[in-house]
Amino acid sequence: MRDPKTIEETVARALAQQDVELVDLIIQNQGKKKLLQFFVDKTGGVTLDDCGELTDKIDSILEMENLIDGAYILEVSSPGLQRVLKKPAHFKRFVGQRAKVVLKIPLEGRGSFTGVIASADDDHFVLVDGTNQFRFAYDNIKKANLDPVLEF
Repeated sequence: MRDPKTIEETVARALAQQDVELVDLIIQNQGKKKLLQFFVDKTGGVTLDDCGELTDKIDSILEMENLIDGAYILEVSSPGLQRVLKKPAHFKRFVGQRAKVVLKIPLEGRGSFTGVIASADDDHFVLVDGTNQFRFAYDNIKKANLDPVLEF
């Protein structure tokens, strides 16, 4: 199997031609097989039919580019309500939305923060928790997800 970054970049390039964004890729061992979970998005959202079509497309890319050795399980889905935020473009897109952030190196003794993304540029983003404002560098982010408040 090629390294995950190569797989992600190759598939992302191919999907971008169809205006589909590869938001995240998770690769895990599933017995003797690899489980590849691709999380995709596009303007207007991703439907179940889209996921079916994209599964076929991604499977073809993996085979044609010989990116995976042996058997694998392929899953394609939308990023969901608590979608991962990995790139500066994700933070810029979701300014005004609530997010949860886990840091690599704690800030003020805290390793995680929840608040609204107030602003974002290419190097940093600002999170406001209602009382305080925190500025984070992307390279200190271990994990970040949208954290919407769901009202019923």
